[in-house]
Amino acid sequence: MGTQIDMDTPIRKVSLLFAMEEEARPVIDALGLSADSRLHDRDLPFVTYRGESAGLAISATVSGHDHRYAVDNIGPVAATLMAYTTVDHFTPDLVISAGTAGGFSARSADIGTVYLSDDRFVFHDRLVPLPGFDESAVGHYPAFNVRRMASALQLPTGVVSSGSSLQKHPRDVEVIEQFGAVAKEMEAAAVAWVCMLKNTPLVAVKSITNLLDEPGTSEEQFLRNLATASQSLQKQLLRVLQYLPGKTLAQLSGHES
Repeated sequence: MGTQIDMDTPIRKVSLLFAMEEEARPVIDALGLSADSRLHDRDLPFVTYRGESAGLAISATVSGHDHRYAVDNIGPVAATLMAYTTVDHFTPDLVISAGTAGGFSARSADIGTVYLSDDRFVFHDRLVPLPGFDESAVGHYPAFNVRRMASALQLPTGVVSSGSSLQKHPRDVEVIEQFGAVAKEMEAAAVAWVCMLKNTPLVAVKSITNLLDEPGTSEEQFLRNLATASQSLQKQLLRVLQYLPGKTLAQLSGHES
């Protein structure tokens, strides 16, 4: 396991993790981050951008492309390795899994609503009906408590659920409903496993591209709304980063010692 979390030292290093270039680009450009290709094994597709903002040392890593099919490396496999290399190299004070997700109009979501993670991260499509393995497959990885920050920024919070498919499947939705998750996406729980092992605080910032309880397929809504959701993600993620300087981890939750 990683070293003990220091709750009382001001946050200095923040690592952002993105699956898709289109999700990351507005944030990278707004922060003026510069690419640094030296930070990863040359066999890995990840691209990291670095810079300073309001006293924070920021790294933003994107999964890169699967050049066989000319698409982004989305999903939990790439996210796991990207999270490990990032945490191992930067030893950040806080990791932010940033990106887009599906949501639910029944939970007051709209296209572009941005959630902060709360309570836990779960997997909704790892179904192993054996004692012990069933709960391990779901994960229940801790989400760092940022409720004071969420209140200050007036951002909604909730459980984030991850899986390997964009398409909505009734069994996946059943598991998501079981945990009352507000966001269905493809990376955060994988990142959360790594951060749990490394004792590194993690918060997800997720912007809604599609509503699972509204007509239309997830993929159709995703393509139609990705640009809008990415702009909303940029706006709220920048607000999060502007809130952090000078704060300790304890102050994000309101549990100062």
